[in-house]
Amino acid sequence: MIDDLIAAFREGSDDPLRALERALDAADRARDDRAILWLVPGARAEAEAAAAAARYRAGTPRSALDGIPVAVKDCIDVAGVPSTGGTKFLTAPATADATVIARLRAAGAVVFAKTNMHEFGIQPTGVNPHYGTPVNPWDPERIPGGSSSGSAVAVASGIAPIAVGTDAGGSIRIPAAINGLIGLKPTLGAVPLDGIMRLTADLDHAGALAWTVEDATLLFEVLSGRNVDRNAIVSAPALLTDFFKGATGGVDTPVLQAARESFGALPEVASPFSALSAAVEFVIVGTDAQRSCGDFLRDHGDAIAPDTRVILRLGAGLTAADRRRADGVRAAMREEIDHLLTAHDVLIGPALGCLAPRIHRAARATGELDTVKLARLAAQSFVANLTGHPCVVVPCVREGLPVAMQIIGRHDDEARVLAAARMVERRYGARRPPRWYGQRAG
Repeated sequence: MIDDLIAAFREGSDDPLRALERALDAADRARDDRAILWLVPGARAEAEAAAAAARYRAGTPRSALDGIPVAVKDCIDVAGVPSTGGTKFLTAPATADATVIARLRAAGAVVFAKTNMHEFGIQPTGVNPHYGTPVNPWDPERIPGGSSSGSAVAVASGIAPIAVGTDAGGSIRIPAAINGLIGLKPTLGAVPLDGIMRLTADLDHAGALAWTVEDATLLFEVLSGRNVDRNAIVSAPALLTDFFKGATGGVDTPVLQAARESFGALPEVASPFSALSAAVEFVIVGTDAQRSCGDFLRDHGDAIAPDTRVILRLGAGLTAADRRRADGVRAAMREEIDHLLTAHDVLIGPALGCLAPRIHRAARATGELDTVKLARLAAQSFVANLTGHPCVVVPCVREGLPVAMQIIGRHDDEARVLAAARMVERRYGARRPPRWYGQRAG
């Protein structure tokens, strides 16, 4: 957790060079778990860590992330390192840093690795036949969640203290929920996407995967370039009943219990258009992916995983009328959520519709496309992408497989969303999974 590292850096019992060495050692020991795809050239990462160590000795750290090792998803450009987007053919090194990488480096963070992901970020399972599927540290037989699978596993298994992911339909929050982490999808546009491979025109977001709400907050502040009010108060939360519909007892009952324990008795509200989120998401992603990935399908079709290839081909069959209807429902959904947030400052429900599913025996080699399973898993997460509202997931069980609560707030009100997550975090802290590689201070 960042606070512990920073305190150790300041007092001299630890330093950024040793923190980087531990991260690299953990990445090496966990190499068969396939969370990490690429390491940033050692000389650069070591030079950045050494510079941060010198700043601490001088008492002049740049920020709360100075010297902290950070892993980033492999659709985010890091100069000198490939940005594969989870493919096996986009292997040319990036020529410049994405804006978020430049901001991390300006804050003194040490970007040391790039993480595995679902191909093109197009599915929430995190299964990748090209590079191997990151191992779920809670249960290797279950999906790690995606598409920011490697970023979540890198943090949850102790390789990186924090990581950056992207999210067009839950791709930060789904793996965060499955791996027992905090996952923050900010307001649409709050974090710049320059230098990031995007799946869609206006669903993609970049955000944080972290152990604690404060860690996620610190990372968001650097990525967005603005401060978060730690004194924000949650005064009128409500349960969004649509998120509980269709959810299994493995997740809905624990989330309801955690909500009552954290916030007391809550009013219930509804967003009927949210019931259509899976259908709307599929149409928008399917049509947008024709623009973002259509050329890849034409030029590299045989090199694309079967599940990704099918989705892209299905998207090609959607019509302009399909897209207009989807956009109309999306606008109505956004109006519904905005209206609910005039009376309630946050809306609460399960992060996922089920526990992490088991990986199909053939999926590791070919990918998997089960639309019923995908909708059950991710329908809750689609809503905040379609509406653009900030949303955080926070663990809310004390034993067993991770379960997470999802909290949606008003546009540009990350402060209150994070404040609500802190209220849950006080009762349900972070839990270390059985598969652990040991990033720690000291």
